[in-house]
Amino acid sequence: MRYLRIVFLCLPHCLFAEKFPLPFNSEKETSTPLLTAQEAAESFQIPEGFQTTVFASEPEVQNPISMTWDHLGRMWVAENYTYAERSKRFELSLRDRIIILQDTDHDGQADRRKIFTDQLQMLTSVEMGQGGIWAMCPPQLLFIADKNGDDLPDTPPEVVLDGFTVAQNNYHNFANGLRFGPDGWLYGRCGGSCPGMVGPPGSTEDQRVPLEGGIWRFHPLRKTFEVLCHGTTNPWGHDWDQHGELFFINTVNGHLWHLIAGAHFERPFNPSPNQHIYEPIEMHADHYHYDRSGSWTKSRDGRANGYGGGHAHIGMCIYQGGHLPSSWQGKLLTWNQHGRRLNVERLESTGSGYIGKHEPDVLLSGDLWFRGLEIQTGPEGALYALDWSDTGECHDHTGVHRTSGRIYRFSQGTPPEPQLQLLSSETLPDFLKTLNHTNVWFPRKQRQQIEKTKTPRLASKELHRIAQSNQPTSLRLRALELLRDIEKIDPYAFLGDSDEFIRIWALRSLTDHLPLDHVYGLHPQHNSISNPALQNHLLRLATSDPSAKVRLALASIIQRLPLQDRPSLAAALASRQEDGQDQNLPKLVWFGLTPLLKDSPDELLQVARATRWPKLLGYLARSMVASPDPIIDLAIQHPTKAPHLLEGLCEGFQGWQKAPAPKNWKYAVEQLTQSNPDHVRNLSALFGDGRAMESIKAIAFDSKADPLERSAALQSIIDARPQDLRQICEELLSTRYVNKTAIRGLAIFDDASIATTLLKKYSSFRPDERIIAIETLVSRPNWAMTLLKEVESKRIPRQEISAYHARQIEAFEENALTTQLHQSWGQIHPPTRQKTEKISEIRRMLTPELRAQADLSNGRLLFNQLCASCHRLYGQGGELGPDLTGSGRTDLGYLLENIIDPGANVSVPYQLQLLKLTDGRNLTGVIASQSDRTLNLRSLTEEVTLEKTSILKIERLPTSIMPEALMDNLSEAQIRDLLSYLMSPQQVPLKK
Repeated sequence: MRYLRIVFLCLPHCLFAEKFPLPFNSEKETSTPLLTAQEAAESFQIPEGFQTTVFASEPEVQNPISMTWDHLGRMWVAENYTYAERSKRFELSLRDRIIILQDTDHDGQADRRKIFTDQLQMLTSVEMGQGGIWAMCPPQLLFIADKNGDDLPDTPPEVVLDGFTVAQNNYHNFANGLRFGPDGWLYGRCGGSCPGMVGPPGSTEDQRVPLEGGIWRFHPLRKTFEVLCHGTTNPWGHDWDQHGELFFINTVNGHLWHLIAGAHFERPFNPSPNQHIYEPIEMHADHYHYDRSGSWTKSRDGRANGYGGGHAHIGMCIYQGGHLPSSWQGKLLTWNQHGRRLNVERLESTGSGYIGKHEPDVLLSGDLWFRGLEIQTGPEGALYALDWSDTGECHDHTGVHRTSGRIYRFSQGTPPEPQLQLLSSETLPDFLKTLNHTNVWFPRKQRQQIEKTKTPRLASKELHRIAQSNQPTSLRLRALELLRDIEKIDPYAFLGDSDEFIRIWALRSLTDHLPLDHVYGLHPQHNSISNPALQNHLLRLATSDPSAKVRLALASIIQRLPLQDRPSLAAALASRQEDGQDQNLPKLVWFGLTPLLKDSPDELLQVARATRWPKLLGYLARSMVASPDPIIDLAIQHPTKAPHLLEGLCEGFQGWQKAPAPKNWKYAVEQLTQSNPDHVRNLSALFGDGRAMESIKAIAFDSKADPLERSAALQSIIDARPQDLRQICEELLSTRYVNKTAIRGLAIFDDASIATTLLKKYSSFRPDERIIAIETLVSRPNWAMTLLKEVESKRIPRQEISAYHARQIEAFEENALTTQLHQSWGQIHPPTRQKTEKISEIRRMLTPELRAQADLSNGRLLFNQLCASCHRLYGQGGELGPDLTGSGRTDLGYLLENIIDPGANVSVPYQLQLLKLTDGRNLTGVIASQSDRTLNLRSLTEEVTLEKTSILKIERLPTSIMPEALMDNLSEAQIRDLLSYLMSPQQVPLKK
């Protein structure tokens, strides 16, 4: 690395008076990168004819987290020093900074360096535009003015938006990814674990827009903020293709997504916070980069290299640089963190959207410290990559190595010198040459420079000619975007264009000033005034446009329209039978209709009559179970729609004990039973039809029927609560598979003799049945007392009761019962000092020599007995608690702190909820989802749907699901085996 000329700049009004603090490394074991920057560059496996150049490396650049470019071809880099290991989250004794790197002789190596500002903290992204620098520093979006372009901040940073919350128990899913789009909006991203309420400083809560993960954008001139889509896990890369369509990458639950305004995408750990989002949109790729037959956490340490490297993706670009071979053009490129490689995706058009196809991976790094964070096209068309250069994967669970960082350039041979003078020229030929440049970097920079030059106005006539020509779509779109900025242009004139992407541009241009619904419903500035002229154009295109992609744009617009205008546009779109199986359209149309459920549910019937889409019919019926008569009428009138409408009603009624029969149900039974026997029978039982109930009982007792069908029939009987329910459940207690449902059914009855019945049969139950029996017995205080006396007399083994069950018994707050628990089973809350001493004792005991003697197979057996009911490890186990595979478990101290004192730092999603029911039971678990009428509670053994009217009270227990006394009854050898297994980097076989 050549010597860089360094120029230090500072803010005229410093936020921090002291000198920039010296970054330090926090790994527990001091280390340095295994390879020098040059050696790491040489370790990349590159295509023939390519070369890798070290653009910059430590100490000139450290912890690079984001980059952008100015019109001079200089790279602006955000350096983040405040990101810390899990136990700290952020090291706020340090600061972050933005530096400027320049390659003056275009040899691929930076030879000049400036510091623009070193007065920031929690910096995740940097972008240029509108006369200054934009910096994302959660919870704030900052603007640092530099109007004269002298690389000196004009003023202290201005807080433009705040409310990008960094969750108390999360430190790496926060807001990031600033990039100006071709439409002039500033785009950004945010992970789902850091929900926020975003708005200008000083905004009241009802003026703010909720952010629950996804892609958002801000218009610098209109001062408008909106969240474009909702969901995914942690998006950390996005770009636009040649048609202006945005794609982004994500971690864990699918890596590739096409941005659709108003979409609700899949979430991996929790349901949508909007209870009417019954089915989110799935990933837009036909593959994953890890083996889906197991857990996503099994993709680490090279185990997923045959699939693409693993579940974590960071940084993304769609290559449109014109320098690399033509086979690269238009390909989506993203760093696969665990695979240390660049995944390549081919974007194929299908229906209303796209599907990603996996092509061979490229640029595989041989450096174990390589942590690619960003990939972008530079001014000469080469690719530039940021390398965080550290160990401990994305969580930095080994500590943070702040004094390393690299930036690489990947090119085909020696690229030509970039024509940077084009961006400073004010001649019309140069302006048009920039507009039509083969490297998309130039027209993007041209648009950001538009306010600084007079040329666009001189080029107005030529821009109009291009916009109305049969030139390539990408060129026409560039011209239209510039025209929209420099003068008033009529998008209506392009609604009839022969190019589908021009029509999409026109639709977005006509409507993107209208507020878009947020994740829960209407935007705070929701538009309530109809525009008849616009509505007529929308309806015409919805019924006649041949392009499914145009129809997708129309479906997005539904969420911007006044409520009274939504049903007609939705009905017009939903009448297009060819879109019924489309991945996006039925769901997107439904998302736009959900705000009508509150005040105008009858308006939805217009859509139900018009649509021929099975999914949409199901959603509409499911949402109207409170008043199902119109749905039943529609099912009778349209027999082909009946299966989907009845299925939707069954799904909507799930968890209901009884419901009044619709007025026309008797006639519906006559008309619909033959073609829909199961749905009609189940609904009839719910509506109190004794004949239907007898039919369901026959299935439950049919020894030749499938056990799953018998269990489902019994559950329907339990939901209906017939008078002979107890007798039915008791008769089925000895029937394998069905008896688990029967045990749960008996839990309804507050009768002490039921506890006696279950305990008498306990020895005949299989292990999975015993767990449910114990869970049932601890749901009532008198049953729990009977159980504990059996434990005291040693007729029930003590270990059959977990700390989870003991905590539920304590929640009854009955002194005699708590005393019996302590006497028969023990206590679950040892004093804090005792916990600390226990941690120290085990750390001293577990020397490396002792751990080397561990029986890992026995450790796996212990895990299955003690932990697997809640936790997954290597793709196996429960889902009540967090997946342990990637949790930093190689750190013994971290493991012991979380096992022995799990309540010290409890993430809200894993805090127990105590539900006190009207029938006297107490249930504990995690609330998985809920609707207006029902709630789904996930416990150790099941997910149960409860009517909210049956719940007296819900309390959040400030304790972890994780029991505190887990190790109290383990021998030293068992502790050694269990902890060594938990720290093992790979799965081990079970003992035979």
